Amino acid sequence: MAGRRVLELGSGSGSNLAHLVTLGATGQGVDIAPARETVARERWGDLPGIAFRTAEATSFLNETDETFDVVLSIFGAVWFVDPDTLLPLIRSRMAPGGTLAFSHLPPGSQGPKPAKAGLRHDRTPDEWGRILTGHGFSDVRVSLIDPPEGRAVGTMLVRALVA
Repeated sequence: MAGRRVLELGSGSGSNLAHLVTLGATGQGVDIAPARETVARERWGDLPGIAFRTAEATSFLNETDETFDVVLSIFGAVWFVDPDTLLPLIRSRMAPGGTLAFSHLPPGSQGPKPAKAGLRHDRTPDEWGRILTGHGFSDVRVSLIDPPEGRAVGTMLVRALVA
């Protein structure tokens, strides 16, 4: 991670991004909820190389001129923003050879339905492959991770590269 510029869309409390920054990355966390930015700044704001901001993901991506080597969305913006709107914006802000990694619940575990943060955009592994490839990503890999012991639902993890 040393020297890589990381953007986390839906950074929440900032813990995921802070971990990557301790490994040598620089990081920008973006979350739509002002309270999440406050928590992240309180916990991690003194860590060199990390910044947090309150913004809607598409607005941030439209406004920034920065490029990123890694874009993460852990149960974040990729799950809540129409992928045909969000993915081209993400792709436009990624450096060549960059990695997009995101997660959400496995398809069918809840189905698209309104949530507090908005409509969830669940997709199957094959659908993600087609959508990501269609928006200029390559080498799409999807993993379905079993739930932890005592839990009923696992996680779908998706990774794609920028040529």
